[in-house]
Amino acid sequence: MRLNIRLKKILRISQHLFAGFIAFVLAYSVSSSSIVITGADGDYSYNLYKSDRSRTYEESLLFNNILGNNASNVLRLVAERSQFENGGTYDGNKKIDVTAYINRAFMLPGDYITAVYYISDILKWGQSGISVETRNFTEEESAAFLSQSTTYTHLKNNNVSGGVNSFLNSQIDDNTLTFTVAGNGNYEAGSHNILISRYQTVDGKNIEDIVSSWDEYILLCTYIQETIGDISNNYKEYGSLLNYYTFQNSNIRYYVSRTINGKSEIYTNVNDLVKDTVGVDIGSVFKEYGSYIYYCPYELKYETNTKIKESVFKSLIGPYGYAFPDQTKIYIAVDTANYPCSDDFTSGKSSFTKYMPYRTQLYILGVIAALAYLIIFMLLFRDARQDKEKVSDEDVIAMQTDSGNKINTESVFILGALIIVFPVAALIIASYIKGTTLMKMTQLQAFPYILGVSAIIADVGLMYIVYEFTRRITGKSLWKNSFTRKISFGARNLIINATDNGSVFIRTWIPYVIFVVINLLLFKIGIAGIIIAAFMDFLIGIFLYRQNTDRDKIIHVIENIKNGDVKAKVDVRELHADNILLADAVNSIGEGIEKAVDTSMKDEKLKADLITNVSHDIKTPLTSIINYIGLIKRENIDNEKVKEYVEVLDVKSAKLKQLIEDLLDASKISSGNISIQMSKINFVEMVNQNIGEFYEKFENANLQPIFRCSQPSIQIMADPRHLWRVIENLFSNACKYALKGTRVYMDLKLIEEEDGGKKAVFSIKNISDKELDMDGDDLSERFIRGDESRTTEGSGLGLSIAKNLTVAQNGDFKIRLDGDLFKVILTFDAVE
Repeated sequence: MRLNIRLKKILRISQHLFAGFIAFVLAYSVSSSSIVITGADGDYSYNLYKSDRSRTYEESLLFNNILGNNASNVLRLVAERSQFENGGTYDGNKKIDVTAYINRAFMLPGDYITAVYYISDILKWGQSGISVETRNFTEEESAAFLSQSTTYTHLKNNNVSGGVNSFLNSQIDDNTLTFTVAGNGNYEAGSHNILISRYQTVDGKNIEDIVSSWDEYILLCTYIQETIGDISNNYKEYGSLLNYYTFQNSNIRYYVSRTINGKSEIYTNVNDLVKDTVGVDIGSVFKEYGSYIYYCPYELKYETNTKIKESVFKSLIGPYGYAFPDQTKIYIAVDTANYPCSDDFTSGKSSFTKYMPYRTQLYILGVIAALAYLIIFMLLFRDARQDKEKVSDEDVIAMQTDSGNKINTESVFILGALIIVFPVAALIIASYIKGTTLMKMTQLQAFPYILGVSAIIADVGLMYIVYEFTRRITGKSLWKNSFTRKISFGARNLIINATDNGSVFIRTWIPYVIFVVINLLLFKIGIAGIIIAAFMDFLIGIFLYRQNTDRDKIIHVIENIKNGDVKAKVDVRELHADNILLADAVNSIGEGIEKAVDTSMKDEKLKADLITNVSHDIKTPLTSIINYIGLIKRENIDNEKVKEYVEVLDVKSAKLKQLIEDLLDASKISSGNISIQMSKINFVEMVNQNIGEFYEKFENANLQPIFRCSQPSIQIMADPRHLWRVIENLFSNACKYALKGTRVYMDLKLIEEEDGGKKAVFSIKNISDKELDMDGDDLSERFIRGDESRTTEGSGLGLSIAKNLTVAQNGDFKIRLDGDLFKVILTFDAVE
C-alpha cells in the first residue's frame, strides 16, 4: 500500500526533525563531557568525569590531567634549557658533541669519533639549510679529500654513577681528550654524498679532517645532520615554552637543581630562587603554593598532594632522562592559592562546572528519536522502492515520463550533495571568521543547537538522494536518464569512428583536440563538469588500455623473434583497429627473418665446408713440401746462402702448417663439429701440469709464472683434452705477447653464489708488450691480434679457439683490458 502525498510530507518533516534532535543530543553530550583548553602545545581536549562532581577542582581528575601535561612540558623545557643555557641565560658558545648528543639515551664507548660545534653555529646552520652534493672520486682524490688519520675523542670520566650518561659527561669542562690513529690507506673510488661544511668545529676542522674512511665520514655526517635538525626544533620549542612558563604568564612554578661532577645548576621560573638559596627551604616554598610535586632520585623520595603517582611522574621524565642525573631535585607546583595568571588551569576551573546534569535522560530521548527515525526511513524507502512485482508496466512508463525525471541523474546527486555540504561549509567559514578552530567551536554554548539545525539540512539532502535514486532504480530510469550515458555513448561512437579509418593526422590530432576542448569546457562548469570529464577520461583510458594490451601482445611476439623464435606469430583475431595492420607487418617480418636465418645458416655451412676442404687441399702439398725440405736439410750443402734459404722455408712451412691446423680446428669448433666427452677434472692439477709443460717457454720469454690457489683440489666437469688445449692456448698467448721481464699471474678460486651453487674461476693476467687499442671482445674474434702490425708469430686464432672450446664445455670465457693489463677469466661450474 502506497502512502498518500500528505502523509509522506509529514513523515519526511518528522524524519528530518528527529535527525536534528539526534545530532543535538550527540553535540550536547560531547560539548558537556569534554572541554578544549589552549595550553603550551596548542588546543588540547580534556574529558569531564562524573566522579569529579563531588570533588573540588584541585582534587579533580581534570586538574591532575592538566597538571600532568604541564609537568611534561616543564621537564621538556628544563632539558632544552640545559642544552642552550649557561648560568640561566642563553649561551651560544655552549659546545655540542654530536655523537654523544645523538646517542644521549645510551652509553658510549670510551673512545669514539665525533665533531664538536658551538650551539650558535648549529642553529645558524639549521637556518641556512643543510646542503649535500654528490661527487665522483678516484682513489687519489679520496686520499686527498679525507684525512690520513682518524681523530678519536676519549671521555676521562665516562661512568654511569649518579646517572651521569655519556652526553652529560661530554659537557663537563676538561673531561675530554683527543688523539689520532693512522688510517688503513683504503680510499675507495666511487660516488659519494658530500655534506657542505658551512661551519667548522670548535677546533677549526671540517668533517673530512676528522675521519680517514668513507664509512666514518658517512656516519659522522648522519650524526651532524640529525643534531642540526633536533637542536633547531628544540630551539623553537625552547623559545615558546620559556615564554609560556614565565612567572608572569603561568600559574606553574618549577625549580630544578641538578649536580654534575660537583657543579650545581639551577633552572626555575621563580625569580627569588634564581640566585642565593642558602637557608631557604625550597620544599616549604612550593608547598605554600598549593598543589605541588617533589621528586629526588638519589634520596629515593617522591612527595605530592596531587593524584599524580610516582610511576606516572617517572614516565614523564623518561623521554628526557638524559638531562636528569640521579643528583637532581625537581619541584613543580601550581599557585592554587591565588591563580594570579590566566592560563589552562584557570580555563579548566571555569569549565569544571559544565558537566551535563541530565545526561541519562537525554540519552534515552536520543535513542527513542533514533528508533523513530529508522521506522520512518523504512516506511518512506518502501514507498519509494515498490517491489517490481507490484509495479505495472503503465506505472513504470509513468515513472520514466514523470516531471521529476526530467532532471538528469547527476543533477539529483549534485543538488543533494550541495545541500549536505552547505552546513559543514558554513561551520568552517564561521570558525574562520571567528579566528578559532572547529574543536573550539564545540565549546560554544549554542553549538548543540547549531549542529542540530545543520543535521536537519544535511538530512534533507541525503534523503533526497536516497529516495530519488531508489525511485529511479525501480522505474529503470537511473542510467537511461543520466547525462553520463549520453556522453559515454557519444564518446564511444567518436572513438570507434576515429580509429577505424582515416590518416594518421585525422586519427591522432583531431580526436585529441576534441578531447582537450571538451575537458576544458567541462571543467568550467564546476563539480558536475569535473565528474563528467572524469567519466569521459575513464572511457578514454579503457580505449587506451585495449590499445596498449594489443601492443603488448605484438611486443611480446617481437621479443620472441628477437630472442630467436622467428616462427612466433601474433593472433590478429584478438586485436582491434590499426593494431591488426601492425600485427600483420610483424608476422611478415618474422617470416622474412626466418628465411634470412635459413639462408645465413646455409651460407655459414658452405663457408665452413669451404675452409675445411681448402685446408685439406692445401695440407696435402704442404706435407710434401715439409718432407722435401727435411730431405734437403739432410744433404751436405756447402753453400751458406742455400742453407739459409732452406731454414727460412722450414720455419715458414711449419708456421703455415700450424695456421692450417688452427684454421681447421676453429672451423670445426665454430660449426659444432667436435666431440665433447665431459668428465670430472681436478682443475688445480691440470693448471699445474700446463705450467710444468710451459716452464721452459716462460723462461725463454723471460717471464715468471705465478700460480695462486687457496685449495689443493677444485673439481669441475669438462673435456680434459679440450680444456688442456684452452689453457695451452692461453699460456702460448702470454709467451708471445707479454712484456719481457714481467710476471704472469694465474689465480684459481672457488666462489659461492647466492643460490648455493659454486663456481671455479681461473684467471690469467699479464702486461702486454704492445699497446692494446681495442675492446676485449674483439681479441676473441678470429684473425684478430693485439699486434696490429702482425710482426709476431701468432695467427690470431688462439683466443678464438680457446673461447669456443670453453663455451662448448659449458664454461664462460671473458677478456678484460685495463690499459696494457691483459686478463682472461674462465668460469666453470664446480662439483663436489
